[in-house]
Amino acid sequence: MPLARRETELSVERPLGPGGPSAGVARLTIRFQAGAGGAEPTPSELRAALVALTADLDAIVGPPLAAAPAARPDRDLSELIETYRPRQRELVDLLREEGEITPSEHDRLVEHLRTTSARSAPTGRPPEPVPDQPIAAAPIGAERSLPPARPVPELLQAYQITSLKQAGAVRARRQISFAEYMALKRHFEQSEAGDASAGRAP
Repeated sequence: MPLARRETELSVERPLGPGGPSAGVARLTIRFQAGAGGAEPTPSELRAALVALTADLDAIVGPPLAAAPAARPDRDLSELIETYRPRQRELVDLLREEGEITPSEHDRLVEHLRTTSARSAPTGRPPEPVPDQPIAAAPIGAERSLPPARPVPELLQAYQITSLKQAGAVRARRQISFAEYMALKRHFEQSEAGDASAGRAP
């Protein structure tokens, strides 16, 4: 005669991510007490419990590692220079803030800008702080042959730009010209000034 089951246990577990304790595992468990006459939970009840436990686990430790985006390996300095052609520290910082480059790639590009600035400085004079100067102070001479600047509304729609920071990131990828970036900069500055005036109105 088979023994009557007193309870049914259902557990879900998941290895903790890189931010958790080394080799740690998170586990959530639910127990079903046997009903009258030793009745066991139905498959639909178990499925519903499994879905609920999995959702709780996602909220606690995040999705399974297989579902999370794989960490991208850092690129070589030559590839970073070819892709972004950095000229100002400000744009490199924007790339990091937008998630375009990793922190170590950011440090590599900043060091490249410092080294390039030091090499180009005349003998006997301290290097000019090119990496940290504002974008408006250093237009890129190689862009003189680019076509005329596109209207601001066309740029906003084409690149889905909603802030000056996003405009800087697009500029860093060389998708817009220096003149187009400056037009976008004036556009957002005027918008902010208009919003501030509206806020002061009675």
